[in-house]
Parts: sequence; C-alpha cells; structure tokens
Amino acid sequence: MALNDAALVVAANALDSTITHVQIHSGDPGAAGTSNLARGSPARQAVSLSVDADGDLTLSSPVTFTGITASSATTHISLWSALTSGTFYGGLALSGDQTANAAGEYELTAL
Repeated sequence: MALNDAALVVAANALDSTITHVQIHSGDPGAAGTSNLARGSPARQAVSLSVDADGDLTLSSPVTFTGITASSATTHISLWSALTSGTFYGGLALSGDQTANAAGEYELTAL
C-alpha cells in the first residue's frame, strides 16, 4: 500500500525544515551529490521550501544560480542541509529549460 497524502505531508514537513540549500549540476549528482557539478562550479544557493496539501515540496520563491559557464547544461539539482559540507538529501532532474543563459545564470522556478 502506498503512503497517503497525510503521511507524505508529515515527511515533506520534516524535509522542509532540513533542506536549506540547492546546487546545480550538468548531469545526475550521483550517490553523494558531488558528481557532475555545473560548469563553472557555482556555489550552493539558499532555498526556501513549502509543502502543499499532497505532500509535495515546492519552492517558496525562485532561486538564481550565477557563475555557470555561459550557455552550458543545467540538468539536475541536489538538495543539501548547508552552504558547504552538510548532508546530501537527494537530487532531482530539471524539466523545461536546461541551459544557463549567455551571462552564466540559471533561474530555478520549480522542483
């Protein structure tokens, strides 16, 4: 039996208060979250999450990455508990636009 929405909300609320930063990658971040960093290796960015009624984590506001090599691939993000070091909580594939702009920026608007 799959978890119902009430259980997913409990789990998502625990993650919501734990995940504080995201990092951008040019491929799957791997088991440790350190593989395939986006070209230019931009720093992790602070993130504010919220939980919807179905238990999905959503962004409270867009996150902008800078310092990426212009027009390079941005296909995944990794979820972290800190700006540096910290605990890796997993990665997600991006949908839609998956390329940094000519200025080396990428705006994450949804998980």
